[in-house]
Amino acid sequence: MNYNHRYFEQHITAAGYCPVQDLLTYEYDGRLPFPDRAMRLVEWARKRNSITVRPIRKDSKNIDQEIALLLDIINDAWSDNWGFVPMTKAEIADLATVFKILLRPGDVAIAEYNGAPVAFALIMPNLNEVIRDLGGKLFPFGWAKILWRLKIRKPFTARMPLMGVRKALQSSPLGAALALMVIQETRVFNIANGTPIGELSWILDQNEGVKNVIDLVGAAQKKRYRLFEKPLG
Repeated sequence: MNYNHRYFEQHITAAGYCPVQDLLTYEYDGRLPFPDRAMRLVEWARKRNSITVRPIRKDSKNIDQEIALLLDIINDAWSDNWGFVPMTKAEIADLATVFKILLRPGDVAIAEYNGAPVAFALIMPNLNEVIRDLGGKLFPFGWAKILWRLKIRKPFTARMPLMGVRKALQSSPLGAALALMVIQETRVFNIANGTPIGELSWILDQNEGVKNVIDLVGAAQKKRYRLFEKPLG
């Protein structure tokens, strides 16, 4: 994610704006072992429940339905979050186009509980790393460099912008275990494909449940973003 320098805050507050919410990013080094306490929770859940974790089905027959499923989980999982607005059909269609181009099946892990999809994690390559020396130009050779770097050289870093567990399970140990499972699945896939470093973002500072899960996997807080508001009229 991009960022601004600290002195920006002085100018923003001087213009009459007040802090309203903080958002966090975490850096996760997937080369580190999955922590024992996280693995114990995952194993507990697997032994006592009917859980499967699978990649997204990216074939032309299933991809649209799969993307709709992911966004249905997000709309449910995030519904109580500060500032959340459900995605529109147009936004879903736009995201679907991006996902079809960039995502590999292993970049998305979907957890099913008793046969029903209840959680997922999605990770995307860091395009800033891929395009930073192109000067904003795709032609004549920029597009070829992007494809080569995405498919052959592989980015060293990625970002997890979406992860969700259905609301009915969020406050339970099972919900935490499901979140760990889908994170672990995408981690293993990306490590195997040469992308060890991931950014988990954004996370609401008041979302203690997700922050606890991120602490369990051993990620470290890296950046803090602050949103401001100003009454109009």
